[in-house]
Amino acid sequence: MRMIFEKVEYIYNQNTPFEKHVLKDINFRINDGETVFILGNTGSGKTTLLYLLDFLIKPTSGKIWIDDFRDPYENPYEYRKKIGFSFQFPERQFFSEKVRDEIYFSIKNFEVENPKMRFKEVVNFFDLNEYLDRSPFQLSGGEQRRIAIASAVAHNPDILILDEPTVGLDRKNEKKIIQYLKKWNDDARKTLIIVTHDFEKFVDFKGIVYELNEGILRKRGVKH
Repeated sequence: MRMIFEKVEYIYNQNTPFEKHVLKDINFRINDGETVFILGNTGSGKTTLLYLLDFLIKPTSGKIWIDDFRDPYENPYEYRKKIGFSFQFPERQFFSEKVRDEIYFSIKNFEVENPKMRFKEVVNFFDLNEYLDRSPFQLSGGEQRRIAIASAVAHNPDILILDEPTVGLDRKNEKKIIQYLKKWNDDARKTLIIVTHDFEKFVDFKGIVYELNEGILRKRGVKH
């Protein structure tokens, strides 16, 4: 699924004393199968950009197009089911009492074919069998991150969006998460979008690098 941003801007609390112009004249394209890194300091607008990529909010001005210039906001559910999203703080996206139900939710919600088989594939890929009957809220940060990413890919999306997937992890869990993502990226050959402060930790990944600074997105280069 190709995504095109055309002169996209986003303003919080527009026309009020609290107005904040977060994104300014964003123009970029994400093609099928690309890996995209988005860098930027805290407050640069990265999270708002991710919400736009997942159609959770609409731009204040400008256009977002899908594939052959279709408007995703006419039927956001149809396009959102092609996207997997893992937030920076995984515990904020959990809502089930057991890991099993957390992973199974998107498989069932998006009506994946052969749901039992898909569930087993995801659990095995992320080595989660020992956690299935535990509460995701009682696990370590690294374990929670694994479960959050597993949940994000469970329905086999075309695009995976990750907000700071390695932040706050010890070296062991950080390495494990990166290994899982590299394997998923190599096997699935789908679109991967990573927002990160830890860009140097993704040394084995190839992709296009953008930097967001004070709401302005610039292409920084191509990582070979």
